[in-house]
Amino acid sequence: MLHEIEDLGAERSRVSRRPESASAPPVLAHFELAVDGDPAAYASRLRGALDAALAIAATASFDDAAELPVGTMPAWFSGVCRGGGSPEPFAAEGRDRYAERTGGAPWDLQDWLSRFDPDLEVRGWAWWDLTRPPAGAEGALRLWADTWGEPFFAWEDLRWLAHAAGARSVADPVLVRPAVWEGETSA
Repeated sequence: MLHEIEDLGAERSRVSRRPESASAPPVLAHFELAVDGDPAAYASRLRGALDAALAIAATASFDDAAELPVGTMPAWFSGVCRGGGSPEPFAAEGRDRYAERTGGAPWDLQDWLSRFDPDLEVRGWAWWDLTRPPAGAEGALRLWADTWGEPFFAWEDLRWLAHAAGARSVADPVLVRPAVWEGETSA
């Protein structure tokens, strides 16, 4: 998927506030998340890391051989990425759950950020919202993404972010009509 600079701005806006119902695409994907602790703290971590990544994507040059600037990334996220040092306990647990679920190693921060290159077509999703399902268990959240209606899309970078922010589990995506999202409260 091609993410234009304007699209990144709109996506970044959705990270910080609930999108208007009228702007919803015909189909959205949601991922069931289970988080330990305060869901609001989890939401803040998740949104903060994604906002920083989208800001880098909108302003940094991905063409240079130099590394992308990472000074605005939250320290907890930089710390949990491969080679990042000592992660926060919630992030270390999320990293371990990611490895258990996928068999994969932690993402390198530069590699993860490269997925946000507006000219690369590797990120198969755009952030939509984070909600609390109406009848969800304690710690249940839904992460919403616009996948342009595609049922199969690249999202391992999003799974990494969700786990690194402290998710106990991240279910595979389900495509639904936006009416489901409209009936839920943003977290």
